[in-house]
Amino acid sequence: MAYDAILFDNDGVLTRPTPTAVHRAAVRAAFAEFDVEPTTEAVDAVIHGGLSRIRAVCSLFDLDHETFWPRHEANAAAAQRAAIERGEKTLYADVDALYDVDRTLGVVSNNQHETIETIVDHWELHELFTLATGREPSVEGFRRRKPSAHYLESAIEEIGGESVLYVGDSNVDIVAANRAGVDSAFVRRPHRTEYELVADPTYEVESLDAIAALC
Repeated sequence: MAYDAILFDNDGVLTRPTPTAVHRAAVRAAFAEFDVEPTTEAVDAVIHGGLSRIRAVCSLFDLDHETFWPRHEANAAAAQRAAIERGEKTLYADVDALYDVDRTLGVVSNNQHETIETIVDHWELHELFTLATGREPSVEGFRRRKPSAHYLESAIEEIGGESVLYVGDSNVDIVAANRAGVDSAFVRRPHRTEYELVADPTYEVESLDAIAALC
């Protein structure tokens, strides 16, 4: 099918996933701003949990989750920026294949918008992507993350795409694409070898070279 725009998830698609240790350090740094020393279980609940778990963890330490969350987002963005600068979070080599794709390209990620800006700046991807967006640093921004189609639909409206393909590496990406009414491509990177899909993508590929070939 001919697409006039292709949108990409970031982590696991354009860049390698952020190491868990980086996420944990960011959560601990955020709690430290409130003079709290969280348990490992509390830290992991913030990283892997939804809004109800984050609210529950904050209540354990007598914190307002809406006050805590923006500080988490700021620390997470700073920690990932440092990981990029140290070479711990890297760009996949096959991103280069996208420079040969004569379509409008963009990024729609669940990661912090500041982190996406850092990635575009660090690897000088401004020429490649017309749009690059992540979640807002607020509880509402977190609530709107995929599998909600909110950010994906906003991006589609901004670029004016009529026939759009969304490329991701997780079930939330495929579900968000379905909810937005667009085709999807699942990239089965090495870290997704045993990953089970709960929804059927339009395509399943092993690299971004295959996405370029679709066009």
